[in-house]
Amino acid sequence: MRLAYINFLIEEDNYRAGVLLTDQHTKPIEFRITTNLNIDQLQEILYGETLKEVLYKERFTVQLLNSLQEEFDIVMTKEKSLLSIRKEIDKPVIHVQKYEYFMPLNRRSHKIVNLQEKYEPLYITISPQDENRLVSISNQLNEIYKNFNLMEPFDRIEKAIRYLSEKGQ
Repeated sequence: MRLAYINFLIEEDNYRAGVLLTDQHTKPIEFRITTNLNIDQLQEILYGETLKEVLYKERFTVQLLNSLQEEFDIVMTKEKSLLSIRKEIDKPVIHVQKYEYFMPLNRRSHKIVNLQEKYEPLYITISPQDENRLVSISNQLNEIYKNFNLMEPFDRIEKAIRYLSEKGQ
């Protein structure tokens, strides 16, 4: 299974995104990054609370995923609003977050656990179009989570964006 992780970095008025394609061992296969997108105060005012959602969906995510040369099986994101990009990319989209005890479950969500308690439990939510695949995808992710932290690649993307920004790229 190939996982396409998407993550974002906002520093002051600069927005960047990256996608890291990994294999089932979270080993990198391909990495893509956006250029800096500078948002001025007027744009922030006009977009208001929708700014991040619009940028993440329309400006970054779909373009980054379409730029990948290698095939991927699912998209992993920490942004729940990105579940809606499923229509545009024709691949399952998984929202992943740390599990909280009082978090309500729904029919499109599932808890992922590391049986050795090496990593914190996770909560995944799948795009509505793939609701019937929740159990199989959850089982596949649970297999990966036995040995590899499913959240850690998000940190790699953020560090890579910072590194490239410092290098002026």
